[in-house]
Amino acid sequence: MAKAIAVGADSNKSDLLWNPYQQAFLQALMARTKSGARAFDRLSLFAGRRGGKTRIGAVAAVMEMKPGTIGWACAPSYPELQDYVLPAVMALIPQNWIADWSQSRLELTLVNKARCAFRSLDDPNRGRGPGLDWCWIDEARKVQELAWDVISPAIVGNAGVAWFTTTPNSFDWCYKRLWRPAQDGEPGFWATKYWTIENPRFMDPAMRAALERDRRQMDPVFFAQEYQADFVTFTGAIYGSSLNSQIVSGEDTATLRSLFPEWPRIDPSRIAYVGIDPGADHPFAAVLLVSSERGLVQVGEYIARNKSAVEHKRGIFNMLARWNPERPFTPERWAIDRSQRQMAIELSQAPFPINCTAAENDVRAGINRVRAWVETQQLWILGDECKRTVEQLRGYRWDENINPDGTYKREAPMKVEDDLPDALRYCLMLYPELPEPEKSTLAMRPGLENFNPDQLWALQRMKRIEDAAANPTQDEEDFSDAPGRAYFDDDEGADLAGVGDMWN
Repeated sequence: MAKAIAVGADSNKSDLLWNPYQQAFLQALMARTKSGARAFDRLSLFAGRRGGKTRIGAVAAVMEMKPGTIGWACAPSYPELQDYVLPAVMALIPQNWIADWSQSRLELTLVNKARCAFRSLDDPNRGRGPGLDWCWIDEARKVQELAWDVISPAIVGNAGVAWFTTTPNSFDWCYKRLWRPAQDGEPGFWATKYWTIENPRFMDPAMRAALERDRRQMDPVFFAQEYQADFVTFTGAIYGSSLNSQIVSGEDTATLRSLFPEWPRIDPSRIAYVGIDPGADHPFAAVLLVSSERGLVQVGEYIARNKSAVEHKRGIFNMLARWNPERPFTPERWAIDRSQRQMAIELSQAPFPINCTAAENDVRAGINRVRAWVETQQLWILGDECKRTVEQLRGYRWDENINPDGTYKREAPMKVEDDLPDALRYCLMLYPELPEPEKSTLAMRPGLENFNPDQLWALQRMKRIEDAAANPTQDEEDFSDAPGRAYFDDDEGADLAGVGDMWN
């Protein structure tokens, strides 16, 4: 049974301290186009803890309770619904506005026939219901993405509006589906974020002192997420903060010229490599790496889904021509997941055949390779050109490795938004050592002492395989356990010539 709660406020007036971010949110909610349609129908407010998110979300809910409308005010769980969302809304509604309140169903009806239901989304399927004119989800970061997918059709069918109030949680679904579309200017999306200290309540010296104490005592990354509403790479991150120094902004001219002396051009004669992660049930991804004066630099990315192999090839060749349309890069090697035999065959077909090399697809070995090259500053990423790669790398996290019975299972990354990181590791797994650039004046080969014994063994085995393929006249060596060989062996003796240099 739902916990009893005070229904309605004693006054028609509620004071709201001035907060420019909250006011901007309310203005965006009310904004209309010349035709009278909403300017924004997906609004998000990201703020630090105690930043007034729930309060302003409740104000928006009351504003949307227009005659005859139906809306939902949602929380991640029943305790949060009872403790935060319900009281916040009820504190704003005068007693004389209320026509009916059902404690058992948690449904409110106003005298203007507007209805508001309070819902917990701990089970995503609770999002199924009637058409909605509006929906508010508080602390959306704690709600499963599926819950929003279930609710969304009810809002779309009524041309309704939805808003989300939350503290960030790294690069989760709220970042990808709410913040990023607004940042990119996608029609209908609006978002803002602000620090806890920007809540006017923190003008109180005692509250500021308590906040400063937490700043001194907390992990800086956790403080940035919880109090400064920053999207940060946090617990479980595979690459962690070491990635930051290797992401180069277009404004960092000094670093860019140390990588490419000819910057802002990139000489098309530089050695180039492409890593490919094909997908049928997930996006098809590709990355372009170029040899520089200080290591390999990712200078391009391609990601798309539900396209044919020919369309994917067109997208990849556009990526190659991005820097030099008159003379696109000509990759020395194309790396592909060794299990993707059929797609390798499709890519090798005319027109514009791409002859792929099967790359080792051991996930942990590939992660170790990428991580080692990042931490030794031998891999760089142009952040302005590879935004999706950066986002996916920062959001790349280890999955929970504890079974329900308390035993441990094999550690593995979460299979969410991992397409570009996979393409990157396939590309790097082709080489046991960093290839020498044509124009380098610096020694760039990493010493094998950087690798642990397991990695070193795998690298030496791959080197033997590559040497044997490059020199078929040498004495025969048993490569029956070579990466990719067992998987690609065809018992029926099919002709694999179309795969190009798949065996290299």
